[in-house]
Amino acid sequence: MSHTKFDIFVGTTSGIVKGNPVGLKIGRVKKENKIKNLQNVSLITETDKVTRMAWGNNEQEILVACSGYKDNKVKIFDTESAVLKDWFSCNIGTDAISGISQYGSSILTSAKSGEICLWTEGKGELLIKTEQNLNRMCHSREHTNLIATGGEENNNLRVFDLEIQKPIFTAKDLPHDWLCLRRSIPISDISFLPGSLIVTVGKYGNIHLYDLRRQRRPTIDMTVKDEAWTCLDITSKEKHIIVGSTKGKLNLVDLRQSGTVLNTYKGFIGGITGVACSKTNPYVASVSLDRYLRIHHIHTKEFLKSIYLTSKLSSLVMKSDICIEIGYEDGTEN
Repeated sequence: MSHTKFDIFVGTTSGIVKGNPVGLKIGRVKKENKIKNLQNVSLITETDKVTRMAWGNNEQEILVACSGYKDNKVKIFDTESAVLKDWFSCNIGTDAISGISQYGSSILTSAKSGEICLWTEGKGELLIKTEQNLNRMCHSREHTNLIATGGEENNNLRVFDLEIQKPIFTAKDLPHDWLCLRRSIPISDISFLPGSLIVTVGKYGNIHLYDLRRQRRPTIDMTVKDEAWTCLDITSKEKHIIVGSTKGKLNLVDLRQSGTVLNTYKGFIGGITGVACSKTNPYVASVSLDRYLRIHHIHTKEFLKSIYLTSKLSSLVMKSDICIEIGYEDGTEN
């Protein structure tokens, strides 16, 4: 039995996960843009709000973190058949899931209340208890025993070794400003770069690059005024990242030397809630509060595609090998 090949999967605040075949030869007829809900809408409840998504099993599975009122769960979808394979409740922690990843044959989650748990066949083990207001957990692809966490003012960047379940790096507070006041560095998103580098972004426009081998303060400390960064992803080019903000601004940032904001990608109306870069091709996909999925060419800044998805969008994942033919018209959901 043949299946539609979906290149991008999008999560929504209503709990629906949508498959989008944007890399196929869709043509110019909008109805041919066959977007699929991976679950029957009638089965979705108020506890299914999608907070985070991640690839599992070498992009053969999608790990979807769902949160509701005092009720968290993880859903596992098969990317080939686009059906729900399994799900389990996450009853450790008192707040929404802020991070999810695969760790061996198990699944790792973090809750905003500070619990980092390992789930094996639906059974959870509390590995680490960190501070409250944990906004994000990121798992290193290169060193799979390492995770980075960060959140609000009391939750600076930390790197934990999962094997010993202890921090091996804790970021140091920044020097006080010219008024001798403490500089707050809340973290909205985190990502590992190749080697020993970690980048964080925050709601005060801060972009920080840390080198775990050098010092506990950032080696690059840059701030973009009047921007509140919500998300980031790394590109295939060394030390280049894409960042999105609450104002609908999407930028390419060069983290070499002192750090430079490069390209600005246009077409946004609402704040950006998620961003994903292809690891092999120069494409960036993003979702925003205006309910559009957009795709841009990273180097040329060309606006390649936009699809209206009717639901409020919260997160996404994109296939590493996605290939997009230029010249599509805007699509819409059936």
